[in-house]
Amino acid sequence: MRIIVRYIESKSVQQSTFDGSVATIGRGTDQVIQIADRRLPLAHSKLSVASGKLSLSANGEHRFSVNDQLSKKSVLNAGDEVDISGHTLRVLPGEGDAEFVVEVELSSEQVESLRDRFTTRLKHVGLPERGISWVLFVLIISVGLGIPGVGFYMGGDTMEVLRDGPLPDDGVWLTGKLHQSHAYMGDDCSYCHAEAFTQARDKECLTCHTSVNHHFDTELMGQGYGEADQCADCHKEHSSTGSIIREDQAVCTTCHADLELAGFADSSLRPANDFLEDHPTFMVSLDKWTGTSWQRERVDLQADDLIEESNLIFPHDIHVSSDGIDGVDGKVVMVCSDCHQPEKGGLNMRPVTMEQHCADCHQLTFDPASPDRVVPHGSPPDLMLTLREYYAYQFLNRDQLNASSKTAQLEMPESREVRRPGRRARTESIADLMAATQVDNTKPLTQQASDFIELKVNGAAENLFEKQTCTICHEIAKSGDQEVPWEVTPVRVNESWMPLSVFSHSKHKNMQCDGCHEAESSAVATDVLMPDIVSCRSCHGGEHASNLLQSTCTTCHEFHLDSQSSMGEHMKMDPLQ
Repeated sequence: MRIIVRYIESKSVQQSTFDGSVATIGRGTDQVIQIADRRLPLAHSKLSVASGKLSLSANGEHRFSVNDQLSKKSVLNAGDEVDISGHTLRVLPGEGDAEFVVEVELSSEQVESLRDRFTTRLKHVGLPERGISWVLFVLIISVGLGIPGVGFYMGGDTMEVLRDGPLPDDGVWLTGKLHQSHAYMGDDCSYCHAEAFTQARDKECLTCHTSVNHHFDTELMGQGYGEADQCADCHKEHSSTGSIIREDQAVCTTCHADLELAGFADSSLRPANDFLEDHPTFMVSLDKWTGTSWQRERVDLQADDLIEESNLIFPHDIHVSSDGIDGVDGKVVMVCSDCHQPEKGGLNMRPVTMEQHCADCHQLTFDPASPDRVVPHGSPPDLMLTLREYYAYQFLNRDQLNASSKTAQLEMPESREVRRPGRRARTESIADLMAATQVDNTKPLTQQASDFIELKVNGAAENLFEKQTCTICHEIAKSGDQEVPWEVTPVRVNESWMPLSVFSHSKHKNMQCDGCHEAESSAVATDVLMPDIVSCRSCHGGEHASNLLQSTCTTCHEFHLDSQSSMGEHMKMDPLQ
């Protein structure tokens, strides 16, 4: 049952809700409805509900009256009044999800006199109040301040003796347990508090934390951090939360909610106050090819002309189609994880490489007679060198290859195998290819070799660069170099889209990739497939959000930035401070 118990005493009203099967009434402190009157027994009676009816029954030989009728057990209805030793219990209809409301009107005279009788003071037992107060005062000062203070100011091994002995040492000054990362300090407060009773200074923090970086470029914006003028503003040791790092929103929004007010009016940053209610749209870092070098720039993810200039030709929709894609051994149905795999720890994705992720289907073959022979995936000069070496070898061994070809022709049966139209009766050998080049035997051997090699290399290279291999994925342009007449536009695949934020794929591993990345509808490599802020807000809210994951600034952003210099290098501190 659920009842609301409302106490009415003089001019005060107190109310509580009780959920349970039986509500007890009496003087005892364990009773649901307590009436502090010495005339009442510790447990006088009890309320219960049966079949929607509220009933009151007394314990033992005790009695009560209902509407001036003496009773030991009675069913109560709304409007009934119960008198228990001068105190009135009034039954009212239920409110909200409570079945009944029980008003308890206490008799003030009886209650106050009872309280006075229960009060026991030191003077009643003959002990001097002032004397005991002074003894306790001196004891507390000695234990908490005097003895540890003497040991602290005497220095040397005095404090160590105190720490090893039964007397109080400076450990009593601790305002809470040390964080586990500082456990090695033990009870030695001087590690951080070089001066007694002063907050830990940056000087002491940077004695150990020498590699901690600044939050922004101090050469451009100065040393001030607004609220975070000291390490201790953001790092709270002896913290009751168990964390040494402040993670509340105010750490960042003190400056970022109004950058102009904070003194950064010329900053390109946009104000942010709460992830759900007041946060700018996401920015992405893109690499732009200028024709001679790469330049990195920050672009709003909502920009209309947003494209990625990786210089690759790659359609995501074809590769992740549910219909599959042609592979070496037939149709292959690919999934995102075939190419995109998180690094150990889950923060970033491992790079996608030709050799590991593409070569199974995109084989760089160039000679029909040697289907297992491929050129390296690399620079055009390396590719051309491989072709020249291969065809030079073929020319030097042409006699042996011709002999093998003639022997194979002699051994062929007179009857030919029935074959499908358009299919070659046998694999074209290198000897056949050489014969087709019509080498002029009247020329010197070196000239014959040069003509053969150049003819074969140019044909194979043109096929690779312009027709069926390189041009499938790369932007190819003609060059003025006679040795290597083609050049591949440099490729750079973005590996850090949002370098100013921290995102863990491992924490989102139960989600589907297409929940954030729309790869199935992307037909060109210039599409930027990063999720916008609306996507993240479907799960994440601000610090005080309800029905969403409460996320503060430090959920996605770090304070100490790797791109900035060490705080110890630039922070000028007066050693006397």
